Amino acid sequence: MLVAYFSQTGNTESMAEAVAEGARSEDADVVVKRIGDVTKADLEAADGIALGSPVHMGDVAVEVRSALVDWAYGKGFWRSRGLENKACAVFATGGAPSNGKEFTMLSMALGLLQYGMVLVTPYGGLGASATTGVPEHEKGVGEHELSEARGLGARLARVALRLRE
Repeated sequence: MLVAYFSQTGNTESMAEAVAEGARSEDADVVVKRIGDVTKADLEAADGIALGSPVHMGDVAVEVRSALVDWAYGKGFWRSRGLENKACAVFATGGAPSNGKEFTMLSMALGLLQYGMVLVTPYGGLGASATTGVPEHEKGVGEHELSEARGLGARLARVALRLRE
């Protein structure tokens, strides 16, 4: 499993670690990397990929969008179809309840679906998300949001195993 993410403040990184923890709970081997450090070999080796981003101007961070384009052309996955039929999942963080987290997750999901990947979601949702800057809550990622991310990672690992068989 590969958990790739972009994080500025550490919130999305916290979610990435929780997704990885969930996948490891299913005995998956997991690599966690910042989006700019992901290599072609990482993508080829992964049976499942979880992708995470903070909300930037109501959408995915440009670093994540650039990586998705680079995976297609720079790393050659558009022509090779090397990501086809692999499991994928998405997660996002944003400062407020209606801050674009669903749009961000949908944007990442659409990018991954272009590769022919199989989107894995939590029951009743698109991905895992965290609201990180609501004044009435402690700032950062809450335990219930980390739990959601762990659940997504575990489900991604189970589905990736089934797809590999």
